[in-house]
Amino acid sequence: MWEVSGYDNILTQSYAFLCVSLRAQARYDELLQLVPEYEKAIARFEKATGRVQPEARGNLYVALMNTYIDIKEYDKAGIYLSKLEGSVNNSMSKFELLRAKALILQSRGDYRTALAVIDSAVIQVQESAFNLNAVRKIKMEILARAGRNDEAFSLLDEIIAANDSINNVEVNARFDELRTQYEVEKHIAEKERNFHYFLFALGICLVLVLLLAGVFYYNRIISTKNRKLYERIKEQDRLAEELSRMAQACESTASSEVLPQTSDTAATVEQHRLVARLREYLLSGDNLSNAEMNRDEIISALGTNKNLLTDAVRAVAGNSPMEYMRMLKLDEARKMLDHHPELTIEAIAFSCGFNVPSTFYRLFRKQYGISPAEYRKQANK
Repeated sequence: MWEVSGYDNILTQSYAFLCVSLRAQARYDELLQLVPEYEKAIARFEKATGRVQPEARGNLYVALMNTYIDIKEYDKAGIYLSKLEGSVNNSMSKFELLRAKALILQSRGDYRTALAVIDSAVIQVQESAFNLNAVRKIKMEILARAGRNDEAFSLLDEIIAANDSINNVEVNARFDELRTQYEVEKHIAEKERNFHYFLFALGICLVLVLLLAGVFYYNRIISTKNRKLYERIKEQDRLAEELSRMAQACESTASSEVLPQTSDTAATVEQHRLVARLREYLLSGDNLSNAEMNRDEIISALGTNKNLLTDAVRAVAGNSPMEYMRMLKLDEARKMLDHHPELTIEAIAFSCGFNVPSTFYRLFRKQYGISPAEYRKQANK
């Protein structure tokens, strides 16, 4: 504020507040060192306004008077009390002046006049403008110094009773404040907890919705995939039937016409007939469901040997006799899934020679790319 002009009033008020702060911290030496600057600020204020500023000077005098009272230098305090008397005319300042005057008179041993001054302070000033117990303490000290001990002890009892009453009021007020604060914080905590519960529940719902959407989307993709696999399998069945009819037609034509046959042609025809007999044998009776049936029994039943059967199956079907038999079992099981919805998948597996259902499930998925249950589901659609 020293660097600018036009704010001298605020500058002097700032010094007044600074003096109050220093006195509250008992930093009296720093306060007294501040006085020359404070007086310089007041002089600048008065020069700028062209008149005396009693309020600004009064604040300085009050600060100095109270400081000298605090450090027990009552004579110096009396100098500033004299300057203040008559120059400040508000009720609060009047009480401060009377209080200071009583303390200064007490320090000089004029107890009777000091008591009269402190009593007049209580009478002249509203009770709300001062702390009554502070007045009682000053009066008690004056009475004690004057040797009027009984009256001093009586005032001490009043001070104690007043302090107890004040403490009770303060404690009750503090309890009420804490109770109100507890209720407010409890209400806020409940709202926050409910909000957190709502967010948590909302998050769970969103997760469930996402999971359901994911499951629905996944099931739809799987269902579409299985449907395409099923349609592809049925298309292969149709092509296989058409090829079978064409083969039968060719065989009928070949049998009705006299064509020259080479040894290779005769061997090929013979291999097809052997594979056809193998298929017929496996599908007859309970042979397909017989899980204990081995290759030797099949060779004996067909009246051939191991090498001929193996070569014929490899030439016609492209795999070994046992693999061909497994494929035939799987194909038969697939047809039963199409046409026998009354049978369980396990019953179909057993009827086609699979004693272990898990093996049937694994081989079926490997062969067709779809599980038996999904295949049946698509067939039912």
